[in-house]
Amino acid sequence: MPCYVRTVLILFLIVLLSVPAAAQGEQPPLDTIEQLMNTEVTTVTGASKYQQELTDAPASVSIITSDDIRKGGFRNLAEVLNSVRGFYTTYVRSYHNIGVRGFSPLGDFNTRILLLVDGYRLNDGLYEAAPMGSDFPVDLDLIDRIEVIRGPGSSLYGTNAFLAVVNVITRSGKDIRGGELSVSGGSFNAWTGRATGGGKPTGEADLLFSGSYRDTSGRQRLSFPEYAATNNGIAQGLDGENSWDLLTKIAWKDFSLLLLHQTRDKAVPTAHYGTIFNDQGEKVGDRHTLAGLSYNHSGSWADVGVRLTYNRYGVESDYPNLDIDNNRTLIRDDNLGEWIGSDLLATKAIGDHLLTLGMEHRWQFTQRLHSYVVTPPAVGPVLNHHSLVQGYYLQDEYHILKQLILNAGLRFDHYDNFGSTTNPRAALIWKPLDTTVLRLTYGEAFRAPNAYEQFYGDGISQKGNPDLKPEKVRTVELGWEQYYGENIRTTLSGFYTRISDLLEQVTDTDGLLVFRNQRSVESKGIELRVEGKWENGFSGRLNYSYQDSKYLGSNQPVSNSPGSLLKGAVTVPLPLKKSFATLESVYSSSRLNVKHERVAGAAIFNLTLLNRDLLKGLDLSASIYNLFDTRYSAPSGPEHFNSLNETLREIPQDGITFRIKATYRF
Repeated sequence: MPCYVRTVLILFLIVLLSVPAAAQGEQPPLDTIEQLMNTEVTTVTGASKYQQELTDAPASVSIITSDDIRKGGFRNLAEVLNSVRGFYTTYVRSYHNIGVRGFSPLGDFNTRILLLVDGYRLNDGLYEAAPMGSDFPVDLDLIDRIEVIRGPGSSLYGTNAFLAVVNVITRSGKDIRGGELSVSGGSFNAWTGRATGGGKPTGEADLLFSGSYRDTSGRQRLSFPEYAATNNGIAQGLDGENSWDLLTKIAWKDFSLLLLHQTRDKAVPTAHYGTIFNDQGEKVGDRHTLAGLSYNHSGSWADVGVRLTYNRYGVESDYPNLDIDNNRTLIRDDNLGEWIGSDLLATKAIGDHLLTLGMEHRWQFTQRLHSYVVTPPAVGPVLNHHSLVQGYYLQDEYHILKQLILNAGLRFDHYDNFGSTTNPRAALIWKPLDTTVLRLTYGEAFRAPNAYEQFYGDGISQKGNPDLKPEKVRTVELGWEQYYGENIRTTLSGFYTRISDLLEQVTDTDGLLVFRNQRSVESKGIELRVEGKWENGFSGRLNYSYQDSKYLGSNQPVSNSPGSLLKGAVTVPLPLKKSFATLESVYSSSRLNVKHERVAGAAIFNLTLLNRDLLKGLDLSASIYNLFDTRYSAPSGPEHFNSLNETLREIPQDGITFRIKATYRF
């Protein structure tokens, strides 16, 4: 057995065996699922668009709480999701890409995961991308919990709900009840600051205002042996990043308002899209704004929800290149996507049925793609597009028996550019015992080609393809959840997924990158989770995922698909009151890069020490990431080639780093 496997198993067993017997006997026996989960988050809203028990949800769901985030020392949303069963990350030193159950195409922008904030769609209207790393516009300290809903979700949400839906639920003003100031510092001259205020000043209105700032110099020297012809393959001072974001929430009676904004600039050291290696002009810039207004009312006839959303995403990125005379030139992408959307749904209980009827309209009125030369100045073409998306859906939660539920739904979507698509989902949920849940689900989903894939072209490295059609996925999953005593729960599930008309970025005969509907993919696997929590502060979890993803017909393995994921964490209370130590381990097996060369896997350990209320209102934490300074890399994608047509094989990740953080509540 490999040493990293032994280490994770030993850590988990320490937690199970070191809990005093007295701690287990402090409470009376509990023998139903509802009682067993009494001190935990027991409900989910994103699985069916209304609040329901986790055990009734028509999908496999994981919940990450604010307490989990604090004790784990997570720095961005990607790190949080990397701790979840079946999820993994690929950091290309500009963005974080998220894989689910063995599928994460290189060069993708998280287009196959739908990201919601308080139920509002955050995926933009240009790339349909979900911001998962430092480009996520919500400070992690403002998160109450995260719902991770696996499997196709297009029966309720339409496009992007392809592999999973991630619903981030933020804190309210009443959770703050005053103010919070937070500051952190760490490796690579990384600093963050946050100021938050909130409460219920009028007794009815709930207010929250928050602003955050982040700045880091990044690694000063990154080595890329493939680029050895330039500066010996060293990217010098090209990993820095700074960002700031704002969040405002106002709730009054049945109305609520959410405002988000983030501005982010990131230097890029990888010489992607044919740029000059080690050139200080290479960067990406993101500007993301979301405004949402909702009305939710529980009436005698039905529960009604109305939601209006405005989403604006602008990107300004610079690409230093060599022209035909071998002179330096700077190309800039100035792209903008804007959409407004409306959602209307009604939920009504009729006998043993809980019916949900809804419709969604999204007017993508700005899809501007503009690439031009900055130096020497040259005007480039401006491509303007717009589109209308319409969706109509129906879902029924039918309680056949007290222990047996059938949840079935269907959604019809229509797009201007390719026509219509219909996607169903059904789940049969059986509770043969009070502590056992069996769940069989089948779902279909689609991902519509986005404006970037269809129309973007700079004439140098990439071109568009307006003839693209949607991807399609079909998934069958069988899951078993079992609860033991008061503290331990287990999950075992098996899944089979088939993806057709996969959109992939390939090199055309003219040497330009282009998106095409390519092959079909088959993915199958099993997942296991064991988790234990005790009231005295001990907790532990162990997740294992086996996944096998191959192209149909050729039996060729899919790139960027680790065969095994093994994750474990233990949290131990320390002698100092309200203090905890959390040791986490994440192992990913090897993956293939875009050239189908194998990039080695790695086991990474992270340690976080947390104290709550060292002084009144003061929280302190210290984290060490990659505790044993393991050297590892992420596989490169088709976009990672420089002006000399040299291509990266892999992208180095960070070694040992640290962070110290203080939060004061008043």
